[in-house]
Amino acid sequence: MTGATAPDRAQLSREFHEATLEGYRFLVRTIRYQAKAFIHMVTMNGGEATAHTLLRTPTVSDGFERLRRENMLQHSIEALVLNPRYAELFAEHELEIARRRMEAVGFDVERYLDALGPQ
Repeated sequence: MTGATAPDRAQLSREFHEATLEGYRFLVRTIRYQAKAFIHMVTMNGGEATAHTLLRTPTVSDGFERLRRENMLQHSIEALVLNPRYAELFAEHELEIARRRMEAVGFDVERYLDALGPQ
């Protein structure tokens, strides 16, 4: 994590939380995926804390596997973590975990990041 000031970091964390919720709602609409455990974690702990928790687990979540099967990994929490907009919220090793998980299943992280455009 880098040194964002407290109000900036708090705002960034709120934005990450909202992006997490937006991503969840998108997946419910498009592939009818209702990840009850995931949305419970987000609701109870917030998007950022949920991401930290998921990145600490030694294996990918069932949700990650479902999104991989649906070719929707660009909507995974790992993809959101890799968005440069939110880099300050995560430690370098967390960013590496997210990247490794995505690349391990053939996801083109560089192409995804390029598609995001300038932050």
